[in-house]
Amino acid sequence: MKKSLALFLAAALMASSLTACGGSGKETTAASQGDNTGAAAGTETTAGAPAATVGKKKIEFWYHAADEQSSVMFEKIFVELNASQDQYEFVYTGFANKDFPDAFATAIATGTMPDVCSLGFSNVMTYVAMDALHPIQTEFAAWEDADKMVPSLISTLKDLAGGEDLYGVPYGYNQDLSWYNATAFKEKGIEVPLTQKDFLADCEKYVDSANGTYFFSLRGNKPYDNLLGWLFTYTDGLGYEGSYFDESGKCILNAPEFAEAMDAYVDIYKNGWVSGDSVNNGFNEMVAEFGAGTALYVMHNSSSEKSHKANFGEGNYGIVKALTNDKGRYFTSAMQPNIFSVCNKGDDADYSGAMYLIEYLCSADVMNEMDELMAKVPTNAKCYDTEWFKTDTTMQTCMQIIEDKNFVQIQNPYWLTSYFSFINGDMTTDFQAVMMGEMTSQGCLDKWADFLTTEQAAYMAQQ
Repeated sequence: MKKSLALFLAAALMASSLTACGGSGKETTAASQGDNTGAAAGTETTAGAPAATVGKKKIEFWYHAADEQSSVMFEKIFVELNASQDQYEFVYTGFANKDFPDAFATAIATGTMPDVCSLGFSNVMTYVAMDALHPIQTEFAAWEDADKMVPSLISTLKDLAGGEDLYGVPYGYNQDLSWYNATAFKEKGIEVPLTQKDFLADCEKYVDSANGTYFFSLRGNKPYDNLLGWLFTYTDGLGYEGSYFDESGKCILNAPEFAEAMDAYVDIYKNGWVSGDSVNNGFNEMVAEFGAGTALYVMHNSSSEKSHKANFGEGNYGIVKALTNDKGRYFTSAMQPNIFSVCNKGDDADYSGAMYLIEYLCSADVMNEMDELMAKVPTNAKCYDTEWFKTDTTMQTCMQIIEDKNFVQIQNPYWLTSYFSFINGDMTTDFQAVMMGEMTSQGCLDKWADFLTTEQAAYMAQQ
C-alpha cells in the first residue's frame, strides 16, 4: 500500500509541476539566480574521477536549482572532494528548478533516485509522503558539527515530521527583501518607500505608461512569497502572528481584511501602474524589467542579488527590508531553508556515503563558498565569523531582520503534503484570474481558505 501511495503521489506531483510555471512557462535565463532556471536539465558531472573508478562506491547528488554558475561551483567542489579521499566517487547532476520536480518524481516512481538531493523547504513533506526520503536524525546526531547548525532550523524540520524524524540538513536560507534602482532613485529624487502606504503612492506617482516605465514590477506567475507577505503585512495577520489558522483550525485567509489587502495589491495592475505583462511575469521577467529600467523597484528574496549585480553593477542598486504596515510590522514568507536530503534506498541500505557528502557540503568552508555565490544566509554558525559574511550588506540586512522585534515569520503550513502543489498551481491560476477580473479577491480567498481548512482538519485527524 505504501508503494502504491508513493507511485500515486509521484504521478500527481509530475502533473502539478506542469502547471507550476503558469503564464508563458518560460524561465530559461542563465543568470536567474533567484529561481535558478538557467541550467540544462540533468547535467551530470563525475568530477575529478575516472568514468569507472575501481574500488570506489558511486554516490550520486542531484541539485534542484542549478544555473551555469552554481554548476561550475559544484563541479569544482566535487573535484576537490573526489581528490581528497579514495572511498567514494561523488557524481554531481544539476537540474534547472523547473525541471527538477518531474525528474525526481520519475526517479521515485522508477526506483532510480540519487543518494543525496537538495530540496526546497516547501516540498519536504510531499516527498516524505512519497516514501522518498530517509530520516537521518541518528546520523546527524553523530556528526561533530551538528551543534553548529542553527538549532531553530533543525527543530523546525523535525516539527514538520512530527517532532522526531529529521529529513535533511539545512545549508542556507533566503529572506524576502526589496530592491531598488539606486541610480534612478537618486536622479529622480525618490525616497525609498518603507511602508505599504508610501509604496502604493509611489506606484501611482511614478508611472509613465506612455514611455513604458513604472515604479514596480509585479509578479503574477508564482506570486506566493510576494503576495503572502503583502497580505499578512497589510492585515497584521489578524493577530495570529503569522499563522494561517485560528484556534479552531479554520483558515483565516478569507477574512474581509485579507480580501481588502488583495484588492489593494491587484489594483496596482488594474490601475495600469505596472506593465501589462505583469500578469504573466515570473522571476525572469520581473528581474528583466528591473534590470532594463522598465521598473525601479522589485520584491524578491536575497538569492536574486547575483542578477541585480550583473544588471546594474556594484553600488548601483539598493536593498531594504520588506514594506511595513502602519504599525511598523512586517511579515515575510521566504525565510525557509534549502536542505540536503538522503534518498530512501531501503532499511538495509548503507547511507554512510550519503552522510559523508552532506557533512562535507555543510562544513563551514564549503558552505561559505556555496552561500556566498547563491546569496543565502549560512546555517553553520562557524560561517558567521568569516570576513565575507560580516562585510556583506545583504547578509547583515538579513541578520538584522531576524533580530527585529517588528518582523514576523509567516507560518506556511508545509506539514500539509498538498501545500507545495497548492502554491505552485492553484495560487498562480487563481491570482491571475483575479488580476484579469475573472474572479474576485473574496472568491479567490474563499476557495483557498476552504481548501486549507479541509487539509488542516485531515492532517490533525491523523495526529
